[in-house]
Amino acid sequence: MNQTGRQNGELRVLHVMAPARTGGLESVVVELSAGLRRSGHDVQVAVVLAPGTEREHPVVQALIDRGVPVHVLVLGARDYLGERRAIRRLIRRLDVQVLHTHGYRADALLGDLARREGRANVITLHGFVGGSRRGRFYEWVQIQASRYASAVIAVSQPIAERLSSHRISNNVHVIRNAMAPVSDLLSRDAARAALHLPLDMPLVGWVGRLSCEKGPDLFVEALAKTDQKIRGVMLGDGPELSALREQARVLDVRERLFFTGMIPDARRYLHAFDVLALTSRTEGTPMVLLEGMSARVPIVAYGVGGVPDLLGDAAAVCAPGDQYSLVQAIERVIESNSLAQSLANAALQRVSTLFAPEKWINGHIALYDQLIVTRDR
Repeated sequence: MNQTGRQNGELRVLHVMAPARTGGLESVVVELSAGLRRSGHDVQVAVVLAPGTEREHPVVQALIDRGVPVHVLVLGARDYLGERRAIRRLIRRLDVQVLHTHGYRADALLGDLARREGRANVITLHGFVGGSRRGRFYEWVQIQASRYASAVIAVSQPIAERLSSHRISNNVHVIRNAMAPVSDLLSRDAARAALHLPLDMPLVGWVGRLSCEKGPDLFVEALAKTDQKIRGVMLGDGPELSALREQARVLDVRERLFFTGMIPDARRYLHAFDVLALTSRTEGTPMVLLEGMSARVPIVAYGVGGVPDLLGDAAAVCAPGDQYSLVQAIERVIESNSLAQSLANAALQRVSTLFAPEKWINGHIALYDQLIVTRDR
């Protein structure tokens, strides 16, 4: 065969990320690496953490629980040379064939390093932050890194189209995220009790990082316009928490809105919601929607990024930023049990057929194989 070690069919892949404590990108890497290992491949993950954040990190623990080898690199926020040296050592020691990066930092720092070491490098673009000056800079960094990558995985067609607008297309592959069935869901009452939520009131839920691009402020605004009997709950943490608490006070919904903070493995609690709302300003293929679809929770969402392609007609998809339509959709789903059941059933059917994990995993394996063969030639 060749020197890559493909005689036994095994791939050697190293994923690299600098994770938050929870989020869609983090869930993707955990599930992808675990799925690839179940398929018989030597897949490991390097996790870059800032000093003081490494203890009991939920993403590290999630990887360990799924049997994925983890290399924790504790580095300063700007210790870029240290990160490159550490990853170079791992590439050589593990004899990595493919270096797969996630997030703007790893994408920008490590692609050329992989190529200099004679390895393929893959970037997954999970979605662009945009908005602020910093967000636009991160977006620019990832677009530039994408020009030179061996392959770029776009998790939605709009991301691929965005790259195409920058004349980047030959190395772009659309592989949408996937979701395995959630087997350890808590019941409605158990989930509400665990989260200290009222058992007998209509509840609309929001899950994610409390940051501008995720639109948590838009959720608070929408809740303020819904019927007074409806309560809201936000699962997550982030830089906007204090501002959201103040916004809830100003809009007089503080007594109707619950903040739980960061909840490890939040998907277990989805049955607490009568409706799952997504109010993001920008998205790729949100894992929380796949989790909600798998859990049969009715979904109301703004149609940003890859959301319409993901949900199809299995949810109430509103025009981005259309508060009136969002509020009306939330109230209709809560008031109509038949509509809620219809959306939930359609969502489960859609996620089971179009976003099955086997297709997702096999798409990555085929791409890795293609890159290794091309490199060896």
